[in-house]
Amino acid sequence: MVRNMKIHPNTTVEIVGMPLDLGQSERGTDVGPTAIRYARVVERLRSQGFVVIDHGNLEVPAFSKVADDERPTVIAEVNRQLFSLCRAIESRGGFPLVLGGDHSVVIGSVAASTSLSRTGLLWVDAHGDFNTPETSPSGNVHGMPLAALLGRGDDRLTSISLDANVRAEDVVLIGVRQLDPLEREALRAAQVRVFSMRDIDQKGIHVVMQEALALLSHTTKLHLSLDMDALDPHDAPGVGTPVRGGLTYREAHYIMEEVAGSGRLGAMDVVEINPMLDVRNQTAITAVDLILSALGQRTI
Repeated sequence: MVRNMKIHPNTTVEIVGMPLDLGQSERGTDVGPTAIRYARVVERLRSQGFVVIDHGNLEVPAFSKVADDERPTVIAEVNRQLFSLCRAIESRGGFPLVLGGDHSVVIGSVAASTSLSRTGLLWVDAHGDFNTPETSPSGNVHGMPLAALLGRGDDRLTSISLDANVRAEDVVLIGVRQLDPLEREALRAAQVRVFSMRDIDQKGIHVVMQEALALLSHTTKLHLSLDMDALDPHDAPGVGTPVRGGLTYREAHYIMEEVAGSGRLGAMDVVEINPMLDVRNQTAITAVDLILSALGQRTI
């Protein structure tokens, strides 16, 4: 049942696929949007009463056709396209649901949300994604999108959100359990609020979500960016950078349910599904379950 929230059955959910795998070295995330559709995301949303428009996938150059040093340029170009489309969707009252792709795809979608109104960014991820080219051990762009959104790093990436007003105090990370040393220092210096798995172990997911939503209560709406590697690999094996000790299936659902209950969710990304590493499409099926929870599906 969908109830007691901004998102309701008359809302139009507009799906955009971003088959991008240029932000990392593990091939396969470009097939993520197809896997989520194969897991019947459109049919399940419609069964809950939502109007659904699927815009298909944005065109992204193949991995093999892009030189390593040109990847940030191409990632920036496709994110500008995504920015324009998501901004148009939100401007007409629709709900953008972006299917990735690696996590670098959200530079455009988050910037679109924050360009329209002050938006709280709830970043559910095993990683901080707060590296820059100078701090990243791997140089992979999918470890840099949050930094880019806050104006740090490669100018090609930061330029997308110049007018988006993303502020450190508007960002909360949940589920973090693996940070690079300089990335950890940068997050602390920027005073971005991070709820690690240790916090969840100590406080419980209920208290963590109460605190997280309170920290973002000053914003107009919420943008939820869900990296499926936030979940433990047992529940989400089909990701490129799995880290043991993550969110349980039930904890992940609780996060989604609390976001739905806030009545302020305005946009959502689901990223980093790699069907090549998955088991019977389990990670995509779980992603669809979580999408439905975030949009208000309840047991009773």
